[in-house]
Order: sequence, then C-alpha cells, then structure tokens
Amino acid sequence: MSKKLLAVLLLVVLIAAPLGYIVYGYEEYKSVINPSKPTTIHTYVVIKYPNGTYVSLPLPAYNELVSQGYRPPVGTEKYVINVTGYLTGSPEVDVNMTMLAPYDRFTIVIGSPSVKLCSSNPSEFIGSCPLRTAAVSEISALVSSLFKRYYYQKARAMGMDNASAKQYAYEQTMNRYDIRYLSFMTKVSIGLGRIGNEKHLAVVLLGPAEGATKNEILIPRKGLLILEGKTDGALRAEVALIEYIINFQWPTGNQTKKATVAATG
Repeated sequence: MSKKLLAVLLLVVLIAAPLGYIVYGYEEYKSVINPSKPTTIHTYVVIKYPNGTYVSLPLPAYNELVSQGYRPPVGTEKYVINVTGYLTGSPEVDVNMTMLAPYDRFTIVIGSPSVKLCSSNPSEFIGSCPLRTAAVSEISALVSSLFKRYYYQKARAMGMDNASAKQYAYEQTMNRYDIRYLSFMTKVSIGLGRIGNEKHLAVVLLGPAEGATKNEILIPRKGLLILEGKTDGALRAEVALIEYIINFQWPTGNQTKKATVAATG
C-alpha cells in the first residue's frame, strides 16, 4: 500500500470516526426521550384558577371531587399530566431524586431554536411566547433555588456566617448554570450523556414548537428531566406539579399552591 493511499485512508478514518460518534449520540437522544420499556405511570390533574393559582391533585382524588359535585370556576384551566419514571419504579420518588440530588452543574434546555422568535417575531412562534417564558422562568428559578439551598448548607458546614453563605450559594449557582436551545448538538450531548447525568442536571422543555404530542414529566435516567406539553400552558403546569411532588414552597409571592380543593355545588 502506497504512503499516499495510507494517508487518504487515515484521513477518512479521522473524519468518519467523529461523525459516527455524533450520529450515535443523536440516535441515542431519540431513544432517551422515547423509552420503549414498560414502567409505572401516575396521572395528575393540575388546575390553574383564574387568579393564577395552581393546584395539583392525583387523578383519583380529582375524580372523587368531581363525583362529590366539584365544579371549577369559569376561566379555570385543567391539565391532565402523566409522570413517568425509569429509576425506582415510583415516578414521585424519581422526581424527588432527580430534583433534590446534588449536582456540579445544571442546564435548562428551553426548547428548539425557534424559541428565539419570541424575541424577534412572536407571532411566528408555534405556541405561546408568554407561557413558554413563564415555564422557563419558573423551572429556572426552581432549580436555581434548589442549588442555592444545597450550596448554602455546604457553606454553613464550612463555617461561613449567614451572609457569607448566602453570597457563596448565589455565586456557586450562577457559575454552574447554563441555558441552551435544543439544537442538533444539544441533542447529541444529551444522547451521549454529557449533560443529563449524575453530575450535570439537564431539564428539557418540549412544547408545541418541538412537536410535543402529550403532557408528560419524564425521568428516563439519572439527572435528566424532560417536560413535554401539548401546549406551553401545560409546560408551566408541569413545573407546578414538580413543585407539588417535591413539596417545594416559595417563601412569598408564588402562585403555585398545594392547597386542597373543596367540593362545591
């Protein structure tokens, strides 16, 4: 074999190997977001009242209320959402494990690059820009708060006073935060496990602009949380449901509630 031919073959290998790795990652992403294995699924109803308050209920509890005569006020929105987990057999435990585990970093994948239209030309965006923004803002604030809580406790254990610990927690959280669009390379990163793993939490939002066909909170593996909503309003409701499942309470001013619903009429 001539040196020239050998060089050409070597060049082909050097080009083909990385391309094959990328293609493999992309195909793995498709498998990750569409698991084929059977698992436990629990269904919830999230109610958004006209005043913006969210109330989450397991489907059996909601059906019981309806059987007792409960009728929501005019203007109320209802979202039926499945919670699907592949970690422990309990979707609620999977959500808690994923959201409350300590991580080195976290990434919020806010949707396809078409989300940029919400800044330049909202009328061309498939879905609701205000509701997508609300969903992104709420999940970002939630994860940031959980990170701050962890690093605050860590700072206190290191001997810092309250003010120093709060500043440390804020700086650590901001330095460990990333936001991405669901581009081809982001899909590859998820498929290859570079993000969405035990050390790097990834939360992915899939709405109508991304072709979502169901309302589901999916935990396919450790460190990866996928929110899929047929509407952007459903995505926001799914964040409210996560807050309910992990028993998260905002200090003041948040409209996500864990309140009970009284039967009326």
